[in-house]
Formats: sequence, structure tokens, C-alpha cells
Amino acid sequence: MNKLKRIQARARELAQSGQFHGWSPIAFELRFEDGFEEGREWLYTATTRDELDRLCQAARASKNEAA
Repeated sequence: MNKLKRIQARARELAQSGQFHGWSPIAFELRFEDGFEEGREWLYTATTRDELDRLCQAARASKNEAA
């Protein structure tokens, strides 16, 4: 798996964890990951922001329903 794919997978994994409120904290967290530089352009696009925000919202809603 190349570094871009690894960052994409990690971003989605973090978003689906229910521990993040949106794209921005995930981007901050990923700054410390190997491959961040390769994934920076992808991470900062509007479509990626929207996708990660939606994943975070769905994961948090699911987590709240389970509680």
C-alpha cells in the first residue's frame, strides 16, 4: 500500500471511530503519520473534508444511539 492510500485509509478509520467531531482534528492527528506529505493535497480538498465530516457525524450518531 502506498503512502497516499495509507493516509486515506487512516483518515477514514479515524472518522469512523466516533472520536472526532470533523475533518480538522483528523487533519491535525494525521500530521504526525508517515506519509502525511504525500496525502496532504488529498486531505485538504473540499470533497475530502465533506466526506470525513459526514463519516464523523454518522459515527458519532451511531455511538450516541448505542449509549
